[in-house]
Amino acid sequence: MDYGGGYRQGPARIPVRRQDQERGRRHETVWRRVRRTLYVLLGLGMFVPVAAFVVGYFMVDVPDPNALAASLNQPVTLYYADGSTLYTKSSADAHAVVTWDQIPQAMKNAQIAAEDETFMTNSGFDIKAILRTVYNRLTGGTGGGSTIGQEYVKKATGNDEATLSRKFVEMVESYKMTRTYSKQDILTAYLNTVYFGRGAYGISAAAKAYYNEDVSKLTVEQSALLAGLVQLPGQADNPAYQQRRYSYVMGRLLDNHWITQAEFASAQFPTPVATAAKNGGSNLGDRQYIVSEAYAELAQAGYSEQSLTASGAKIYLTIQPDAQQKAEQSVSKIMAADTEYPDEGSALVSANPQTGEILAYYGGDGSTSYDLATTPQQPGSSFKPYVLAAGVREQPDKIGLDTVYDGSDNQTIAGQVVHNSDGEGAPQITVKDAMTKSVNTVFYRMGADVGVSAVRKAAWDAGIPKQITTSLGAQFDSLQNDDPQTGKGTGTTELGISIGQYPVRPIDQAQGYATFAANGMYVPLHMVARVTDDSGNPIYGFTTAPKQAFSQDAATNSAIASIVTASMTDIASSSGDGLSGSRPNASKTGTAQFKDTGHNSEAWMVGYTPQVVTAVWFGNKKQPAPIYGNYHNGKGKEHGYDVYGREEPGYIWQAYMDAYLNGKPVMSFPQAPDLTTPTTTAEPPSSTEPESSTQETSSEPPSPTFTFPTKPGHNTPTFPTCFPGACDADPTRTSISHHKPIRE
Repeated sequence: MDYGGGYRQGPARIPVRRQDQERGRRHETVWRRVRRTLYVLLGLGMFVPVAAFVVGYFMVDVPDPNALAASLNQPVTLYYADGSTLYTKSSADAHAVVTWDQIPQAMKNAQIAAEDETFMTNSGFDIKAILRTVYNRLTGGTGGGSTIGQEYVKKATGNDEATLSRKFVEMVESYKMTRTYSKQDILTAYLNTVYFGRGAYGISAAAKAYYNEDVSKLTVEQSALLAGLVQLPGQADNPAYQQRRYSYVMGRLLDNHWITQAEFASAQFPTPVATAAKNGGSNLGDRQYIVSEAYAELAQAGYSEQSLTASGAKIYLTIQPDAQQKAEQSVSKIMAADTEYPDEGSALVSANPQTGEILAYYGGDGSTSYDLATTPQQPGSSFKPYVLAAGVREQPDKIGLDTVYDGSDNQTIAGQVVHNSDGEGAPQITVKDAMTKSVNTVFYRMGADVGVSAVRKAAWDAGIPKQITTSLGAQFDSLQNDDPQTGKGTGTTELGISIGQYPVRPIDQAQGYATFAANGMYVPLHMVARVTDDSGNPIYGFTTAPKQAFSQDAATNSAIASIVTASMTDIASSSGDGLSGSRPNASKTGTAQFKDTGHNSEAWMVGYTPQVVTAVWFGNKKQPAPIYGNYHNGKGKEHGYDVYGREEPGYIWQAYMDAYLNGKPVMSFPQAPDLTTPTTTAEPPSSTEPESSTQETSSEPPSPTFTFPTKPGHNTPTFPTCFPGACDADPTRTSISHHKPIRE
């Protein structure tokens, strides 16, 4: 039995072995096919790029090293709205082409150290740098892998699309160029055409712009700074960026043994000479800022100065010569009384609120490299209309023109003691009267009721940019506190926003008020109408359509704007700044105090009729400092008085608006609806709020006390030395806060 049983099991095991063997042979066959397929794919993976490279090599054209240099001499012309010429910008004089022998070795070494250390030996591209860039981007890092040859190709072709196909073609062209021209020719062409900032194309122009020096006399230190600026020429006048790039290039020069340790140790930072003009040049006087702003506007739209120059662009502006002249005359008339205060200045931006076209633009008297119209300043009470817009939008049944608030002085709101101007206010005051008299406690309370996020959003919706760019190119996140470590916005906003704590630019205030003037329709302010090339072919045209700013419901959107407008219709007349013939207008003054001195450092007047909106700022051109006036003071001494919004800026606004509107039809604003329930009264302040000795003031006399601490990480002198975002020493914006923190 046992034998028989074993015999029966034996044959059953034999087929199992055969099955295993057959299965193994099948697996081997499959894997053999897989391996062959992988070999084929690998071969194709290597062959296809190589084949594409070879084909591309024979198809691409090599940029002529002299072609880009020649294109930079094409003139760019800017025209006023009536077709007359404002300015023709040609780099023929500034852009001198130099030879290899005229460029000092220090400059050649510095440029190679800054951008492409293997330039003299690579084949037009650096595969290690490319792989490193790919890795950095995959891991969230940054860094470019382009060689000098590739950068030159990009500039010569004008193609800078962030695509793999463009990078591949660029690599092929760069490789072919190294097979066609010598390294000396390529580097010379690059240094003759690369942009260094300050309107300087080519190293010869850069040497003049930054050091007023012939290129052959550039020192090692000067060469290191100039080479470093090529990375971000828009930040070329930012001292922190200058220091960072200078240190980097000097370090690379040392590591590559192009300077000695002794030379490195003894090197001194080569501070560039001051510049009093950008783009337009000092020959344009105060109108140089129009040219700079036009270029900045086009750059934001994606049209670089280089591309405009290459096409011989014709730029047609919205600026009306007559309006521009009236703006300049109005400023000169008022400022003539204040000549004993030579550092005081003003900015004015005027626009058509229905179309967004900037009609007149005054960024200063031409004595500063920065444009005061795009320099951030504290708006004080001229920010209060955004608070009301937030209130009406968030609580339409409670907040309106006739809503009654406790407007008494010295209230504690959210733990902060808030003062009114000259003790203005009353225990019972309507919102409209509170806006007219600029009662701080009412709008501080309103901001607390609706929340700072609602106030901030209303201002953004009206047109205050979420990220503000200063005249010199620095950027910061608006209407919020800064992170002291990074300088980025924290997203946290203090209640001081309700009375103008956070800085905005004059052009931003013109934009925000334009939205109110257009009955809640937002259209971007702009001064460039269209651009063509030298043959008249269109390049760019402004086509942005108006949109509802505060609500998707047209009636609600209009109601919010018209209520805000109605709140401001008595301010100009009550301040002595009313328009001729009692022409209807809406306006708001604003003032910010200089530290705790009792004197003021910023003063504003912003207002409009249905046809035109105008923002005027007045202050010290060079640094936060007390501002005094001699033109006219209706409430005190006539000479050396503290300037408030109702005075110098109010008089400039009044003079310009009367001149511009002379002969134009008188227009009224739409009737403002009442959305509130009958006899609406704001809740009285809670008696349980914590007492605080912190004083929070804003706007009309006395104005708020704000401090300007420097931002860590920037080489900023201790204030008051320069405006945040406006000084030659540091174009970056500093953190701005109350002298004591506000708790929301």
